[in-house]
Amino acid sequence: MLGHLSTAVFPIFAIGALGFLLGKMRTFDVTAAFAINKFVMLVCMPALCIEFLALAPIKHFDFLLLFGYFLSEIILFLIGLFISKYIFRLSNTEAILIGLALALTNHVLFVLPIADEIFGASNTLTIVSIITMDGLLIFSLTLIAMDILSNSNRPFFVTIKAIITNPPLIGILVGLVISLNNLELPSGFLFFLEKMGGTATPALLFSLGIMLSYQDKIAPTKLIVSMTTIKLILHPILAWLLIAFLFGGSYPANHSTALMVAAAPSGVMAYMLAMNYNVTVDRISPIILYTSIGSLITVSLAATM
Repeated sequence: MLGHLSTAVFPIFAIGALGFLLGKMRTFDVTAAFAINKFVMLVCMPALCIEFLALAPIKHFDFLLLFGYFLSEIILFLIGLFISKYIFRLSNTEAILIGLALALTNHVLFVLPIADEIFGASNTLTIVSIITMDGLLIFSLTLIAMDILSNSNRPFFVTIKAIITNPPLIGILVGLVISLNNLELPSGFLFFLEKMGGTATPALLFSLGIMLSYQDKIAPTKLIVSMTTIKLILHPILAWLLIAFLFGGSYPANHSTALMVAAAPSGVMAYMLAMNYNVTVDRISPIILYTSIGSLITVSLAATM
């Protein structure tokens, strides 16, 4: 187990640590972090969405399992939103993104490689289905909400234009159309999508490391501790309860990897959106950092269930 974890965990911490180190050395500054983030948002994410959805075997997904897991994400999202907004008095946009940080996990770069090592690529359909659902529902709906909030003082048509021209949303739509129509993409185009999409998460982790190096305080506050605890402890418990209930009272053994996803750290999508919508990352970045550290324990436990 430790060997499997180190295979997936070390690259994550190494990429972020490299960004942190080069940020401390002032080789990269905040402006560079914003530029990297913009590149990911406008170029890499659309490519990743198209590739992943185009290749996703949607007809083989267990939609009852996905419904149960989706419910757990919605509950986590609402808890994060409520606590951030009404207890810690944060802005609407930051509260939404903290809710997103609780709902979405780092499943592409963290959980999927671990599951591949432990169970084999043929046994990761559950994780692939959750990633697909998250892109189609959680991520896309959050993008729409952020476009609406960021254009709240502008004419309605400006908001609509922002939504329909949002690159990741376009990527999600294109990928879904390709998948539902069983279209076969040219190998050269798939290679392009694979390489462009594959840079998204590493680039975001590097950018996150830079931003953390410029933050005066990354020590765990009450908000950060509470969000980290909710994400790493409440989420897997809640997912287990909801899925077991939907399956007649017992958790389905063939979907054990879903608990690994629930026990994983907060994904970097919340950080990416915060940077692109000019929302402070002073709290979102440490949440991602501390859930990444804590998930070494929670993912290990979930993998044995």
